[in-house]
Amino acid sequence: MRIGIISQAYFPIHGGVTEHVHHTALELKKRGHDVTIITANFGREDRLYDSPLVRRIGFDLTVPSNGAFGNVTIGWRLAQQLRAIEREKKFDIVHIHSPVDPVLPLVAAKVIRAPKVGTFHSYMKSSNGFNFFQRLLEGYFKKLNGRIAVSQDAKTFFSKYFPGDYRIIPNGVDTERFSPAVKPLEEFRNGFFNILFVGRMDPRKGLKHLIKAMPLIIAAVPKTRLIVVGGGILQEYYRTQISENIIDRIHFAGFVSAEDLPRYYRTADVFCSPATEGESFGIVLIEALASGVPVVASDIEGYNSVVKNGRTGFLIPIKQPIKIAEKVIELLKQKKLRTQMGRQGRAEALRYSWPKVTLEIEKYYKEVLNKVKKSRLIKAK
Repeated sequence: MRIGIISQAYFPIHGGVTEHVHHTALELKKRGHDVTIITANFGREDRLYDSPLVRRIGFDLTVPSNGAFGNVTIGWRLAQQLRAIEREKKFDIVHIHSPVDPVLPLVAAKVIRAPKVGTFHSYMKSSNGFNFFQRLLEGYFKKLNGRIAVSQDAKTFFSKYFPGDYRIIPNGVDTERFSPAVKPLEEFRNGFFNILFVGRMDPRKGLKHLIKAMPLIIAAVPKTRLIVVGGGILQEYYRTQISENIIDRIHFAGFVSAEDLPRYYRTADVFCSPATEGESFGIVLIEALASGVPVVASDIEGYNSVVKNGRTGFLIPIKQPIKIAEKVIELLKQKKLRTQMGRQGRAEALRYSWPKVTLEIEKYYKEVLNKVKKSRLIKAK
């Protein structure tokens, strides 16, 4: 098949949608398909991530969204550029990520003539934007020939505004890249326990609650440090929240390379993600589990379907540093429990390998194309 994948989030922007697009594109290519990723221009860093698979149009605008920062692709010629790429590539099917988000996904839904599949990634309890623009967006939603939700929570959220048939196909993880066989980073193997946080420094990721828990954790387990992987405009603010007596115990690594990220996971004794809301599926949790690392995470939609409480990690109430500290301390003090949870987490993560996830997507593409073909035959009669 000739497949187009459209996403406003792609490298150099890191995140769940980017990983999904990247890995499914590579797996589809391995399976013999002709794949083109269409995304935004992000600036000078683009060249580090470009390949024959990537076509860039318009340019990126980062905006506040759902307690985080989202990426919007804008430009005067998006429609013309999309039409030109489709004429060149002659797509059999086009996969639009976050298809009811402005601007690029909506333009693509309108002007792309090939059958279209949309993947819905996000979760919120409600959306003012959808409340106001539901009728307008319904027209774009109905242009999709197939719809995928990455979790039951994502399906439930979008079904409130856009009822229809959704196929649940989860996000995935590279179980070879994230693995217990990966070598940890030697600079952090100096007799200290390591707690790891990975994510953009957005308010809803809850890093400030983990920082508030650190004095309690260090009081109980003195030789402990927190490693923070990720960046964002709030990094300096979070630095100001650290008590002077523990400032040397919190290491901000910033954005790390794709090659080094698995080594950070393997360096961790415990992975902690205290997000407060808006998670449709915990990709960072799956990466930690695949690495054989036990997890302490918030008991929120999108997370509680990934972490098996008491088996692969602990789920804790949101915004409660004391609860974070209690479970992290429990894991740090019990090596046998950490090892057991790590093994069970690795077994759970194998269910989400990218080859398995991509096979489900490929099957769905074929199902959608057959449905479109039958519909056109009926109309022709």
